Amino acid sequence: MLPEKRIKNALFVVLFCTLTPLLSYADTVLTITSGRSEPFVTPEKNGFYDLIVKNMFQRTGIKAETVLLPSERSLINANTGVDDGNIARIKGIEKKYKNLIMVPEKIIDFDFVAFAKNKNIKVKDWESLKPYNVAFINGWKLFEKKVRYYKSLEQTQDSEQLFELLNNDRTDIVLYDLWSGVWWMRQQADNNKIQYLQPPIATYQLYLYLNKKHKKLIPRLSSALSSMKKDGTYQRIYEQTLNILLK
Repeated sequence: MLPEKRIKNALFVVLFCTLTPLLSYADTVLTITSGRSEPFVTPEKNGFYDLIVKNMFQRTGIKAETVLLPSERSLINANTGVDDGNIARIKGIEKKYKNLIMVPEKIIDFDFVAFAKNKNIKVKDWESLKPYNVAFINGWKLFEKKVRYYKSLEQTQDSEQLFELLNNDRTDIVLYDLWSGVWWMRQQADNNKIQYLQPPIATYQLYLYLNKKHKKLIPRLSSALSSMKKDGTYQRIYEQTLNILLK
C-alpha cells in the first residue's frame, strides 16, 4: 500500500472512531436530573442548570434537557440508568452511587447557608448549629453527611415544606443553598421575615455526573464546559439566572 493511501486510511479510521459514539445519540435527547427547582430548573427551561446543560451538550452535538425530580429520586434515576445523569453534586457521591461518573470540570461553587427568622442567631460552621432546631430537604447528601450538631433535626420533601416549618416557628434554622433560598424569599416578599445568615456555612464545588453508559462523553463535556467559561457563555448564564437575585 502506498504511504499516501495508508495515511488516508488511518485518518478515516480515526475519524470513524471519533464520530461513531456521537452518531448513536443522533435521535436521542438525554435527560439530566436535578433536585433543585427555580432558579436552577424552571418550567420554561431557562434556569441556570437548564441553560448550562443545553449549551454543554450542544457543543458536543448532542441534545439534552434537565428533568426536575425530588433530590433523592434524581440521584437514583441517574444511577440506575432511568435517566442519563444528575446535576449538580459534590465530589465523592460515586462511592455510594457506583454507576455514576463525574465530569471533572466544575459546574459551580455553591454557597450553603442558614436561613432564620431570629436575627440574633449566629452560625459560622456546622458545629455552631448545635443550640438550634434544624431542618433541611431529604436527599441533600452534603447536609446528611455534615449536620451532626443540633438540638433537633427534621427533613422535608421539598422547599415548600422546608420554609413552612420556619414560617410557622417549628424550627429555628433551615439549611439551603443561597440562590434557591433567596429566590423563595422573593416569592414571599409581602409577609416574609426570613433572612439568610452570613457567612455561608460551607462552599463546595458541584459537578455533573453521568451514568457510566455515557462515560465516553465525559472528556467532551468537560472540554465543552471549559470553553463556555473561556468565551463568556457561562458568565452570561450566571448573571441572568443567579447573580441577578443578589442585586
